[in-house]
Amino acid sequence: MNKIGTWLNLRQITTGTPGSDLNRDRLKKIIDSFIAKGFVEVRDSENPKAKFEYRITDKGKSSFRKCIDFDPDIRFVLGLRDPKGV
Repeated sequence: MNKIGTWLNLRQITTGTPGSDLNRDRLKKIIDSFIAKGFVEVRDSENPKAKFEYRITDKGKSSFRKCIDFDPDIRFVLGLRDPKGV
């Protein structure tokens, strides 16, 4: 879920995550924990093949950015690009 403000279902999340080996049950548990913390919001899906869609909240975005700013090496662990191009 790297697209802030975009609603995605579980299939879109797993197919849009390069190198992801998470199965849907494991991913659902992770997302549910993020929902409980207010990092992600959920709604009924507009796609009839999916039950729910998820979106990162401003609180989730802010918390993620604080984590990245606290320890820049976390970018490497998460496989994120360095914004400075280093």
